[in-house]
Amino acid sequence: MFTNLTSILPKNFSPPNLHEVNHYLDSLNFLLMNVTSLIFAKSAIVSVNTGQAILFRKRNAKTLSSFLLVLLLVLTLTTVIFVAFEPRNTEAAHYNELQIALPGTTGYSIFQLPDGNYIVNTVDESNTFLVKLDASYNLLWSKTIKIDNTNTILDRLIPTSDGGYALGGIIDNEYFLMKTDRYGDAQWIARYYSEDAIIFLRALIQTSDDGFALAGFGEMEEEGLGWIWFAKTDAYGIIQWNETFSGPVADCPSAIIQTSDGGYILSDVSYSYIPDQGFFRLIKMDPYGKVLWNTTYGGEGRYIEPECNLAIATKDGGYLMGGYLWDTDAWVVKTDSEGKMQWNQTYGNRGSSITSILEIENGNYLLGSISDFHAAGIIIIDNTGNKLWNITFPEVTWTIGYESNYNTIIHSEDDHYLMVGSKNQSVWLAKLTIQTNNQATLHSIKIASLTTATIMIIAFLLAINKRKPSFN
Repeated sequence: MFTNLTSILPKNFSPPNLHEVNHYLDSLNFLLMNVTSLIFAKSAIVSVNTGQAILFRKRNAKTLSSFLLVLLLVLTLTTVIFVAFEPRNTEAAHYNELQIALPGTTGYSIFQLPDGNYIVNTVDESNTFLVKLDASYNLLWSKTIKIDNTNTILDRLIPTSDGGYALGGIIDNEYFLMKTDRYGDAQWIARYYSEDAIIFLRALIQTSDDGFALAGFGEMEEEGLGWIWFAKTDAYGIIQWNETFSGPVADCPSAIIQTSDGGYILSDVSYSYIPDQGFFRLIKMDPYGKVLWNTTYGGEGRYIEPECNLAIATKDGGYLMGGYLWDTDAWVVKTDSEGKMQWNQTYGNRGSSITSILEIENGNYLLGSISDFHAAGIIIIDNTGNKLWNITFPEVTWTIGYESNYNTIIHSEDDHYLMVGSKNQSVWLAKLTIQTNNQATLHSIKIASLTTATIMIIAFLLAINKRKPSFN
């Protein structure tokens, strides 16, 4: 075995490109498979160039054996060289910034609708904007949302089952839920008073009965402690029940997932100041908000103070949580359906965080990420958390902390990914194309075919030698 292939190559050797490697492997595959099949038929080897049959009789067996051994040696060496120098770090994705003038300074969420169009919510310092785009990203309409002539920041958006939209946020330190029709016109507005000095709306979903579930965080300013407010409403925003609960000291929710039994999974970060530590936490509730079980992750060593930004349900029935470790790096935790940790991984460096997660093909995951406290990017990981590649978007930011867990990235019907964020005090909208690395799989198949053919020829030669035939 060569420990350094470059030592046997000319100094001016240039590694072949991907197309050359493919062409070479195709040629070898065609030649060897034809040679193998016709040898085992004990009849002839077809010459590809002339189409003429060259017959090899028994008296030519030694010549054939020598020829095949030399051929195998040459093919093996050149195949090893080509495969060894095949490009490994080719760009896995590229993105195009869509030149669309959208209102606002920050984009929060984007969804693709059943008709192929898109809905986006954006904000500026005092207004919320609901924007609809067609399938080619042309502006169809934009609605400005202002309630009671006050600053109106409704950063939570979900499409609803009737074709309309629901928006949620905080206005004058009250929880607000607004329902619109399919044209963005208000149908009703609900507000929920809180006695807490500081509140944040962290999650909003539509439930299976067409109602809504909201998760908020409240704290008394002078104490710096906080708790979860979880509420279930009917289809018109009327509260059916609500619960307030906390961990040892304080809890802040991040995502709501409705489960198949009608209950809920709530992800959050739980704090305990004696000792000074924090945890990722999953809470399982029944359909009426009663806690059935909860599991924490972290709380010691380098994981002593994590912040959980969000969680998703995965196709295998488990959950994937993402967030960050204080002053260190981003952290992802994968669990089974009962909350038992299966694996966890860290990414990036100081100031890194995970702000969104999508499960994509082959069991991989796409992570929306922040590095250096503000720079947006994408990390692709496999189903055990190993990083496959990443890409960053210069000058683009995504919100983190209490303003995270938005639908900032979606997989569109045309197999692209659309992303919304902020760049230079304007709404940023871009299309990401991921180039699936089918070449690697293709090469593996071709090399496997070559290997099979080679083994068959070697077996044939060994059989000839064992038989020691006599020649006339």
